[in-house]
Amino acid sequence: MGSQARHDRDVMPRESSDAPSTAMTEYWTASGTVRGPLARRDLAELVGRGQAAIADPLPLGLAGFASATFVISSVLAGWFRLSDVVVAIPVALVFGGIVQFIAGMWAFRRGNLLAATAFSSFGAFNTAFALLLWLSLAHVIPNTTQSDPSPVTGVFILTFALIALYLAIAALGENTLVAAILFILFITYLADGIGTWIGGNNFILGIGGYAGMITSLLAFYLSAAIVVNSVRGREAWPVFGVPHRA
Repeated sequence: MGSQARHDRDVMPRESSDAPSTAMTEYWTASGTVRGPLARRDLAELVGRGQAAIADPLPLGLAGFASATFVISSVLAGWFRLSDVVVAIPVALVFGGIVQFIAGMWAFRRGNLLAATAFSSFGAFNTAFALLLWLSLAHVIPNTTQSDPSPVTGVFILTFALIALYLAIAALGENTLVAAILFILFITYLADGIGTWIGGNNFILGIGGYAGMITSLLAFYLSAAIVVNSVRGREAWPVFGVPHRA
């Protein structure tokens, strides 16, 4: 998901950065691969201008992610009855789903591939999960909030554990806090998927619930830190970005 601290990151080329302007050079950037007759410095300037022209969608996406994840996780942690998870449908569908997905689309526009992939994926997950609960309440599909094992729902959740894992690995080179959020999210989805597969309000679901609450609190902090730092025009609250060579 990145942070403001990465806005000045280097643009790393696959080929020589001193290639003449007429040469077709392929570079790895925060927005993915770029191929064209550009020198590294020119490309870095274009990336910087693009980021400066669009407000950072990270705080919004993080807030939507954290809100939905915390509400659902508090139920799975055993704070409330397992059937009460249906109350999370509105926040999961609207804030954690649609709004987070939109933040992902704006992250694409801003050139942040990591944030775009994360917000779009987990926004889609929350939307799908909310619809799953909704269909269950309408008796269109079997009730997923009961104690019966649900292997297919478990596999559905486990696929997003895999996404969280490789995004966490990618984030290690960008921001240690983002990497921590995504790695704990991997543990959350892994436990939730296995616990749902088993069925009932088991202790594995509880592990996933508490892990989800922890990753939500970290996401709340990073969202707040980016807003505070943007308003104050300096890094008043640390965001734990990984420094890059000048």
